[in-house]
Amino acid sequence: MSTIDVQQTYPFSADHVWQRIHGFGDLQSWLPGVTDCQVEGEGIGAVRTVTVADGGQVIEELVAFDPAARQFSYRILQGPGVDARAHFIATVSITKADDGCTVRWQADFDAGNAPAEKVEKARQSATGMYQFCLSHLGQLLAQEG
Repeated sequence: MSTIDVQQTYPFSADHVWQRIHGFGDLQSWLPGVTDCQVEGEGIGAVRTVTVADGGQVIEELVAFDPAARQFSYRILQGPGVDARAHFIATVSITKADDGCTVRWQADFDAGNAPAEKVEKARQSATGMYQFCLSHLGQLLAQEG
């Protein structure tokens, strides 16, 4: 099992940031490169199809949603280089910090029998993407005040 774990602290309340990012179908409003997000169903088990700028698509299922804990988890069912066999589960959580909040985006996946160097390259690529997205979120939050 491989792990991706990225955190970023913001000078905004945990509730404010939760309101900004908790919508399962609202990725276009904060995730760079997302051009469309269509959701089928509601709540746990809902499936979203995320389209990115190059036309690629990722299909994800909501597997956990806890507003009180400000946390949600999703599973990638299909996407470039990932399918359901990878058991790719990601969790986004928001916790209070001294001067704001911390967003943690963590994921675990099974790369099967893929060579270790290929797995590490994929893990580093996903880590960089998560870091970029959380940095972009910080810029959006700062612009909104």
